[in-house]
Amino acid sequence: MTTAVRPGAGAYWLSGSREYGILLIHGFTGAPPELRLLADYLHDQGGFTVSGIRLTGHGTTVEDLEQVTCADWYGDVEKGVADLQAACRHVFVAGLSLGALLAAKAAAELPVERAALLSMPVFVYDKRSLFAGLLCHFIKRLRKRNWFYNVPEEYLKGYTEMPTKPIPGLLQLIRRCKREYLARIRVPVLIVQSRSEHTVKPKSATYIYDHLVCVPAQEKEILWLPQSGHIVTLGDERERVFAKCLEFFKKGMETEP
Repeated sequence: MTTAVRPGAGAYWLSGSREYGILLIHGFTGAPPELRLLADYLHDQGGFTVSGIRLTGHGTTVEDLEQVTCADWYGDVEKGVADLQAACRHVFVAGLSLGALLAAKAAAELPVERAALLSMPVFVYDKRSLFAGLLCHFIKRLRKRNWFYNVPEEYLKGYTEMPTKPIPGLLQLIRRCKREYLARIRVPVLIVQSRSEHTVKPKSATYIYDHLVCVPAQEKEILWLPQSGHIVTLGDERERVFAKCLEFFKKGMETEP
């Protein structure tokens, strides 16, 4: 597997509070910079320590991504949480798309105290996902459908192709979240979903909310965005996302005994 990370596509660590740290997890075929603007906002406006991890197989080559599994990615998350625990007393997590699935699993299993789930896929538009188990044997890669994001190139370090080999594992993670992980979460949750994106169906957000059965109503909420693409941290409504995430995570400071 390639070890060299492409320039600008690596992980980052923003040192701040030794009390509160936030782990940021990017999406499938994406890279840490797609969450960097959110990271800077949480660090600058909230004083948080922020860790933007790079999931294995991302930020290098598509060939690398073809060789990894969800277990590898969750191992990255476990390490990210452990590293933040070593630096901060309280750990929060936020994930985008695949990162949101991993954040949901982490919220169910790991010592994280708040979770923001951005564009988490429960129901998707792409009907090819129904045949992913077969598709990966015949088609090696798919071209991604890209939304225009009005941000500098430094934040757009994801792949332009989507390898099919990891997709069955990703779909299995979605099923596990639906059947198991959501019901086990007991910490406050923020859900962020665009009504106009072309990857995740909006009904995913209401499904997530309804299946957080162990989270009281006053500790879970949905932020609806009318005009954003899938990567809500780069869309035209990103400032709303940043402000809501900051408000949500700062509540974790207020509730400390």
